Amino acid sequence: MLSTQEKFDLIARRQSFLEDADAESLKQLLEKKPNLKLAWETTPTGKPHVGYFVPIAKLIDFLRAGLDVTVYYLDTYGFLVNYVHSMETVAYRQRYYHFLVTAILKALGVSPSKVHFVAESSLAYTKPFVVDVQRLCAIMKQDDARATSTEVSECDMISPLLCSIHQSLSEQYLDLDIQYGGEDQTGLFEHAKKFIPKLGYRRREHVMNVMVAGLDGLKMSSSKPAHTKIEFLDDPETVRDKVSKAACPERQVADNGVLGLLRDVLFPISQQRAERLLGKTGLYDDENNGDAAGQRPFCSPKAPTGTIFTIGGSDVEEKHFASYEEIETAYVAGQVHPEALKQAVVDSFNVLLAPIRAAYAESKEWQEVDRLAYPEGN
Repeated sequence: MLSTQEKFDLIARRQSFLEDADAESLKQLLEKKPNLKLAWETTPTGKPHVGYFVPIAKLIDFLRAGLDVTVYYLDTYGFLVNYVHSMETVAYRQRYYHFLVTAILKALGVSPSKVHFVAESSLAYTKPFVVDVQRLCAIMKQDDARATSTEVSECDMISPLLCSIHQSLSEQYLDLDIQYGGEDQTGLFEHAKKFIPKLGYRRREHVMNVMVAGLDGLKMSSSKPAHTKIEFLDDPETVRDKVSKAACPERQVADNGVLGLLRDVLFPISQQRAERLLGKTGLYDDENNGDAAGQRPFCSPKAPTGTIFTIGGSDVEEKHFASYEEIETAYVAGQVHPEALKQAVVDSFNVLLAPIRAAYAESKEWQEVDRLAYPEGN
């Protein structure tokens, strides 16, 4: 069994809240209702990049905390916000995302059977959902919708104005306790917090993960050029080439895309793997079975106990680190050279991506869905 504080610590690790008071609100909810329902909501638009490792790996912490976890594909939202593509194309993209998300979960050692998968379109056309869309339309101003994101605020089409309504209603129609997403979802979460209670429904909790920097040191995005991000199906040499050209100024943390990927993607996953080897899996009792078996943290076999990440090897002296802060300190002090850092990041990503590439190569169905979802390649 885990205490309320232990569950909260797992849920809140590396996460943020809309307000400081929301952390205490979540603790109180955990006291009243030990088995909370959470959904990570993702919109099937462009091809995902490795930044998606962040929310999907975080699902492991939620499972360890005993949460009931759902991956919610916002396919109806995806059509409304990305109106240049047909409903059929968006449907193929939703299938592409499902192939990819399940492959990522397996690569991280999670059986997809531990997670629920729901497409928004299975709910959005039911009479109660449509009625609630109309009820929200009747109490919202256009500015309420425009305030949820820059993308919507700058659009002159009607359909994107409905997106916040659709995402907010997921909280009621999935019977959620927690909605989870990136910090770019702040406006949407604030919308739900404000308007869902106005329909007579209870207010939900919201938890947010950091947005990952791209290889250029700026925000990683599916809409940005391929050289600024590592994609899940990039081959080993492509990963190596992209990282070799990435922003990695010596002794500098700011605008350092390589350090950012290590901090936000690789180190948390390596830490989870180290915890798994020690049996520290909370309420996720069978985490050590199946796909998780044999997975190791990104450190040398010779590393001392407590090591989470190793940099070096071959012609470079190995340095072992128990925290990301130690890596950053060593890097700023010049004890870790950019090339050694890049090599460690390349090697770790290629280990992570190998089973995902293999799953794609073995699935003719996934490849065909890829062709139909992204006829232009992205």
